[in-house]
Amino acid sequence: MESNTYDEVPYDSHPYAQTHPSRLAVVARLFGLNPPPVQTARVLELGAAAGGNLVPVAERFPQSHCVGVDLSARQVADGVAFVTRLGLKNIELRHASITDVDESYGTFDYVVCHGVFSWVPTTVRDAILDVCARRLAPNGVAYVSYNTYPGWHMRGMIRDMMRYHAMRFPDAKQRVGQARALLDFLAASNRQEGAYTALLKAELESVRKQADHYLFHEHLEENNDPLYFHQFVAMAEAHGLRYMGEARVGTMVTGNFGPDVQKTLRTLAADQVQTEQYMDFLRNRTFRETLLVPAAATPNWTIDPAAVRTMHVASAGKPATKNPPDINTEAPAQYQTRSGMTLSTNRPLLKAAMQVLGERWPGTTPFDELLTESRLLLGRPADTLDDDGKTLALGLVNTYISSDLLELHAAPIAVSRVPGEKPEVVKSARLQAGAGAAMVTNRRHELVKLTDLDKRLVPLLDGTRTRPELVEALTADAVAGQLQVARNGKPVTGDAAVREALTAVLDPALTVLTGHALLVS
Repeated sequence: MESNTYDEVPYDSHPYAQTHPSRLAVVARLFGLNPPPVQTARVLELGAAAGGNLVPVAERFPQSHCVGVDLSARQVADGVAFVTRLGLKNIELRHASITDVDESYGTFDYVVCHGVFSWVPTTVRDAILDVCARRLAPNGVAYVSYNTYPGWHMRGMIRDMMRYHAMRFPDAKQRVGQARALLDFLAASNRQEGAYTALLKAELESVRKQADHYLFHEHLEENNDPLYFHQFVAMAEAHGLRYMGEARVGTMVTGNFGPDVQKTLRTLAADQVQTEQYMDFLRNRTFRETLLVPAAATPNWTIDPAAVRTMHVASAGKPATKNPPDINTEAPAQYQTRSGMTLSTNRPLLKAAMQVLGERWPGTTPFDELLTESRLLLGRPADTLDDDGKTLALGLVNTYISSDLLELHAAPIAVSRVPGEKPEVVKSARLQAGAGAAMVTNRRHELVKLTDLDKRLVPLLDGTRTRPELVEALTADAVAGQLQVARNGKPVTGDAAVREALTAVLDPALTVLTGHALLVS
């Protein structure tokens, strides 16, 4: 099989949290479907690259079976080598075309295709939808992301400009460099006033911040064909698939536009597909992460809050004020999300739940346990159990669809909340750090940026070393010149001084790694 541009310029292979089967199953349950259990699921990823998005799934769920397909021999070889080092037996990375996926692959509970659909020829697009239709289990869920109009009209114009200039140069590195040079020229030279200039500058700033590999494959590849949402749905339906929803459910809520817009949308749109298309017009949307199911499945977009009772809940939200919320009264309490959004509630039960979730972060808490612990904090009598369950379920659903304050998961995320006597980091993260990676994948299917100390510390955290042993190993690295130790901005030298400095920073460093969901329980 011949090489392609992804052999020449490998795409960074890393996790995309919204594609995780545990999150896809949540959306299906909210919309009244019964998706397969994720812990034992068969998962297929189309365009898996080196497995950065798939390997963590296989590692977290040893009873699952994962198959990744990619056309880049170089990236597949890298992924296979990493899987071998991890010792995983429940994952296969195959060097193959999406058009090669046939009945010999079997059926899958979850099919993921991220960052591929818009960037391949029509024949491969059809193959992606055909695989989703033919290889998906009757109650399975498929995720497909793609660039969409109307937002991509402006971005597509900048892509055309970059390709016009850059494609005259022979190799990928030159093309990326020249594309950046053109962007700089356009940003510096266009001083006219008006809507075109404002839109151009906004898009230029967005594109200029992108990594070289992303700019090359997103904007300089031969194929990048956005389409309107309704066109995508029509294509999916032609293959025997049905639109279920979006990986980010909050984007489906019309109420986020305000009551007047919501009322008008009800008048304009006859169904959910039309509603989604009109919302794209309002947002000038550029990208979608759409979930599909077999045509026989019928989602119910009127969410029943009771569905949350089968889920696991997490929240990184923190009180927005210095004083802790009074959970025993109806005094309003504000909570700030990781993105900076602020939400308020005056319900004691929800405030108590936020306290429990804050103590359990970065892990998850099953709904029933969250209800029990929240009621204990409030000293609620037994005869309020049913009402409290309904109140908490409704509050969680409303918060989930309106903000990023809460996360819902179909499977628990088990992590250590306190570093143990012999701390242990997720094995894949240890191997990534040991290979010199600046970022590693945590248990929450996210990337974590490592400090210089972390890069030397994480590979050591295999569950066999005590803190004194960790300090000795780090001291040896420092003496060998592989780790720079400083105090108050000044280098620390001498074995004893280095050892003392590292002893002082070890526990804080372990605490941070724990908060990043890297330490396993």
